[in-house]
Amino acid sequence: MELNALLEFIKKYDESETLDYKENLKEASAIVEYISSLGNSALLAGFPAAHMIWGIKDMTKKIVGTTFEPYKTKTSGKNKMPLTTHLSTFTDPHVNLEFEEFTLQDNKKLVLLTIDVTHINRPIKYHGKEYIRVGTSNKNLAEFPEKERRLWQSFESSKFELEFAKTDLNFDEVNVLLNIDYYIKARKLTSLSSTEELIQNLLEDNVIQKTGHQFNITNLGAYTLAKNIKYFPKLERRTIRITKYRGNRTLDNAEFDKMGQFGIAVSFDNVIKTTMSLLKYTEDYSEGTRKDIPAFPQIAIRELIANALVHQDFSVLGSRPLVEIFDSKIEISNPGIPLINPYRFLDYKPKSRNDELADLLGKLNIVESRGTGIDKVVNSLEEQDLPAMDITVQGSDSTVVILHEQQKFTDMSITEKNHSIYWHACLKYVADEQMSNAILRTRFHLATRHSAAVSKAIGNAIEAGLIKPYDRNAGRKNMKYIPFWGSDILNS
Repeated sequence: MELNALLEFIKKYDESETLDYKENLKEASAIVEYISSLGNSALLAGFPAAHMIWGIKDMTKKIVGTTFEPYKTKTSGKNKMPLTTHLSTFTDPHVNLEFEEFTLQDNKKLVLLTIDVTHINRPIKYHGKEYIRVGTSNKNLAEFPEKERRLWQSFESSKFELEFAKTDLNFDEVNVLLNIDYYIKARKLTSLSSTEELIQNLLEDNVIQKTGHQFNITNLGAYTLAKNIKYFPKLERRTIRITKYRGNRTLDNAEFDKMGQFGIAVSFDNVIKTTMSLLKYTEDYSEGTRKDIPAFPQIAIRELIANALVHQDFSVLGSRPLVEIFDSKIEISNPGIPLINPYRFLDYKPKSRNDELADLLGKLNIVESRGTGIDKVVNSLEEQDLPAMDITVQGSDSTVVILHEQQKFTDMSITEKNHSIYWHACLKYVADEQMSNAILRTRFHLATRHSAAVSKAIGNAIEAGLIKPYDRNAGRKNMKYIPFWGSDILNS
């Protein structure tokens, strides 16, 4: 950190659960206790780091300077161990600690300690005890069971993104391993005037982390931008796999089976092209010229694959995102279960367990933060006269979205009709409209004589708890329907 930036930081921030000011604290055991409490509080808050600053009065933030010299200070025990050695030895797990020393114009000295917790996957202990900040005081974590529970909950897959895939590299070595040219183009950073500006963007996007004069590539950076995923063995088994079967079962022979070799952002367009090339196509001459129509719309495939990548649970071992293509369906799956009810995907604001991954893929124009992906999927399937998607949560390990090929309304199963009716009602509701028998017949290209069959299907969807009448007192011919979670006329 530059001196001016440090002074602004001090001016802006008071002591907190992730920041402490000291004048001349030198006792090793006390410093390690602060590392444990501040570090655990940063983990609890979802911050990448906590800080201690020497040379500052803790209440007034007056700069008084310090005599503390971290690299010359030794412990007070018999062994007179160097302080930095003591800190690294007695913290569990090992914490990345960076001391920086600054001298002001009046020769007052400041010392900044950055406690980097991006790679930590369990509470930080000192001599077997875990500490936490309560306000600006250090407390034993065991005395605050709710904080302890929340701290353990924080060790979800999002921490995986910020762990290090490669460490201790210079920037040229980073450039060899990551497709920085793609990053610059996708982020529209072609006007950058220096390597330093580029590095700053990579740091802000958590692609790399800086340690001294060297760099560490995060799992996030490697997973998205790797030129060759084999350089990152931990991530190789997490790339997407595309399989095309000769039939409708996984027992049938696979005629195509490949796994990703590059970062998912670098290879995303090729993943979509490959998937689309393996689908069945039909010829359409309705507008006078021949068009090849894929069995499933590309926009639906694109959005579902993007969702599978960004919403996967990295804590589920031995699993990866899958695209499985069968004769009459396609299944797109990802490790982990959704954070929200799958039936609420269309109306709920997006919620990701991998915030850093979602943020970076958004900046690279692969996903969008507005949460309209499922709207596009539902709408595009309807435009191509396909059944609605079927979302299945398999235990606690995976989520599967199934798309079925085109079929007549009369040939759909009750479940397929229920899903199609439900998602159509959702589309109408978010557009401030309600679904009716007539509107549903239009959706399925059915004539008036099919009204009874559509009414029966609507009844099945109501019985399944997926839709409900908008106004229960409306006459049969005027009856309209909304999703089960919508506000009817009595509750609007």
